[in-house]
Amino acid sequence: MDYLLIRLVCGFLAGSILSQTGSLIQLATRNILASPSTLGFDGFAILWVLVLHTGLLMVGTEPTFAATVGLGTILFFVIGLIFSSFFQRTRRIERLILMGLTFNLLIGAVFALWQFLFIAFNWPFPVELWFGHFRFSNPESAFILLAVELFLLGGWFFLRQEFLFLSLGDAIAANLHLRTRRLYHFMFIGISLGTFTVVALFGAFSFLGLVFPIVARKLWFKRFDLSGEFILGALVNGCLLMAVDLACYLFPVFGAEIPVGLIACAVGALSLILLLWKFDNRLEILAKK
Repeated sequence: MDYLLIRLVCGFLAGSILSQTGSLIQLATRNILASPSTLGFDGFAILWVLVLHTGLLMVGTEPTFAATVGLGTILFFVIGLIFSSFFQRTRRIERLILMGLTFNLLIGAVFALWQFLFIAFNWPFPVELWFGHFRFSNPESAFILLAVELFLLGGWFFLRQEFLFLSLGDAIAANLHLRTRRLYHFMFIGISLGTFTVVALFGAFSFLGLVFPIVARKLWFKRFDLSGEFILGALVNGCLLMAVDLACYLFPVFGAEIPVGLIACAVGALSLILLLWKFDNRLEILAKK
């Protein structure tokens, strides 16, 4: 299959998944500063890839696509369950965000040290992991992303009524006897698996999980409902990431391609600064019945 077509499909699916995981985490926490990046899911995914990569090299085995994705899927399914249970016990989201941001800083320092040691020992190092790119897109990657996307969409449609009740507030959800345990399990498993899949296949796209839901909310939320944000907004954001990556592919700088994740990190970090500077209450997550 044509490489550029596969690359465009991967960019679109990755953008949609990042948008949907961001929407889920902001709905669960009711905080627009929450995202897979600010809660540390990106850092966990990067750390897992580094640990597996190093472990396989030390035993004389080349890291493989199947090992990274297969073992990682099991691990991050469990991480999603653990985080869901932990979140339901402590709702102190501001503290979790600070811990997540601090953890990401730690992973950044570890990543730099790890890279230095690998260069010193002349070992291959996945340097592209820190800033996402789609240069190595292939049909297998597209299939895995599609499977994750179908999982998110299937859970959304199956639990859509519960999502709408939850978006009205915890007190109203409790009065309606909403069983939140199953709902939170799906949300955090989806967030964990979606984040891991994108990072393991293409690297980190920091803060897109924070920015994309806000973009979707601005475009669609007031005209439709949560489905507009989760589906139509994700489509728009998938096209947006795909378009930016296409520009990186078509317009290299002196033959070198700018990683689209580097652009995403710059834009996302600036957006986080602006949100922290001036919190906009109009971005609260409220649903229409």
